[in-house]
Amino acid sequence: MAIQKPKIVYWKPGGVVRAQQVYLDANFLLSLSLPDHIWHLNASGLLQALQERKITLVLSSLALNEVIYQHLKLARQNLEQPPNPLLPPLPWPDRLNEAVLKLGNLKNFEPPDPAFHRQTIRGVAELGLDPTDAFHYAAARYLNAPLVSNDAGFQKIADQHLTIVTFY
Repeated sequence: MAIQKPKIVYWKPGGVVRAQQVYLDANFLLSLSLPDHIWHLNASGLLQALQERKITLVLSSLALNEVIYQHLKLARQNLEQPPNPLLPPLPWPDRLNEAVLKLGNLKNFEPPDPAFHRQTIRGVAELGLDPTDAFHYAAARYLNAPLVSNDAGFQKIADQHLTIVTFY
């Protein structure tokens, strides 16, 4: 039997995503909120493309928590480095708030029932995903929505019904 792999959409500027809604992984929001991030321009372009097609953006509190944690980690690291003179001196909470406000057509996702948690546990036990990735995988599958993420680990999941939108 052939190994099943997810469908991968390599989004580039000018490309489109065909879906009613997409589930956002933390690295999308992190990229969007950091103007000097390597994926910032592509994340901004993808956001614009999703908004032009009026695609609902789904974000979980877990993904937001991951982004907050990453911003805190970067802020601690940046205390040891001189500020970038080309970027406005915005504190990380303002940058993150600005990115969340840009999302516009935003829908919150929270686990609907115990069956969802069993799917998350299955993702850890059977698919070898870390707990947060298992949660995001289960959410995308529950919503039957593409997962917007540059995390290559999702591309290894043996699930032909999963669609991943990358924005490298």
